[in-house]
Amino acid sequence: MSDSQCDTESFEELEPSCRRRRKPKTSRSCRAGLIFPVSRIDRFLRKGDYAERIGSGASVYMAAVLQYLTYDIVDIAGNIAAGDHRRRIAPGHLHQAVSNDSELHSLFGGVLTRENNCPRNQSAASARRGKKSSKTVRAQNAIAA
Repeated sequence: MSDSQCDTESFEELEPSCRRRRKPKTSRSCRAGLIFPVSRIDRFLRKGDYAERIGSGASVYMAAVLQYLTYDIVDIAGNIAAGDHRRRIAPGHLHQAVSNDSELHSLFGGVLTRENNCPRNQSAASARRGKKSSKTVRAQNAIAA
């Protein structure tokens, strides 16, 4: 061996490269700029036996489409709920959003029908839960007396 190969300076130069910090792993959803889980959709596509081969971009594309459809439906249903002076989106608002939009209605076909929705139970919805206020208790005692 020559002296240049065993030089201590060359040994010191190699050591910092071993200690190099790794970049934090970013998910495929983050890299694609999506909220929906790309890896989970990829796993479902591979387990589902839909095709022999599945490309790496297929799950990204499908996640983007599902996110877009979800955003569109929730946006329309939110506008309908706001028109009813409600702050929460009810299943009826989602049904109305799909049935009013011709493209969504053709996409879902007969999946969403009025028969699938449960009827509202007015007595259970109007019943008050929790502690009664002192005014309510006094008013009930006054009526009973």
